[in-house]
Amino acid sequence: MKKIGVGFICGAIFFTGISASASNLTAETKDYQLFIDDKEQVLRDKPISIQGRIDLPVREVADSNRNVKKKEGTTSSGRNVKLEKIPITQELKDVEVTVHAIRLTASTTDFEVTVKNNTDDENITVDLLSTRVEANNNVAGKPSETVGIAPVNPDFGTVTIKPKKEIHGWVSTKGLVEKNIDNIAFRLSLRGKSEKRTFTFHIDCKDMKFRTL
Repeated sequence: MKKIGVGFICGAIFFTGISASASNLTAETKDYQLFIDDKEQVLRDKPISIQGRIDLPVREVADSNRNVKKKEGTTSSGRNVKLEKIPITQELKDVEVTVHAIRLTASTTDFEVTVKNNTDDENITVDLLSTRVEANNNVAGKPSETVGIAPVNPDFGTVTIKPKKEIHGWVSTKGLVEKNIDNIAFRLSLRGKSEKRTFTFHIDCKDMKFRTL
């Protein structure tokens, strides 16, 4: 059995038909294994071989490709992502971030955070504009919500964390409409001397006691 590999499909797909005068051409179905991004896909309609050219069922292949990309993009409650209970600590290139608690208010969703700068010579700042929160991803019966940074962030808005220092405070994002939350993906980016560090916390919110004002 031969293999067919498809790496990426985008844009329009063009194909040409066979003219009526080409009566001497013969088409036959073939058993092929179709792989999209190294993942085998099973097609309902078999590929057709016409004079050495393999014709694939266009719609079915395109749908299979979209399904592969969708699975790869699954986040907080996807099979390959482990949800964790807070507090959660992550470390990346000598910078450590801990999420201690989540606070829900009418207008904001706040994260109690400690950032430790363990580098020898980098000043670290929080890239607030890149901050994102996604809640209730892939939760049956609840819409997924994504929000960005809140307008006011006094704890981290203009703060520089010096080498071997740390800062503790609240990062505020915009409020979530749904207050009954099963999971949250909290993305926080930090800027250093020459590079950007991005931390993503996949938080299990079931049975969590949220802070309130």
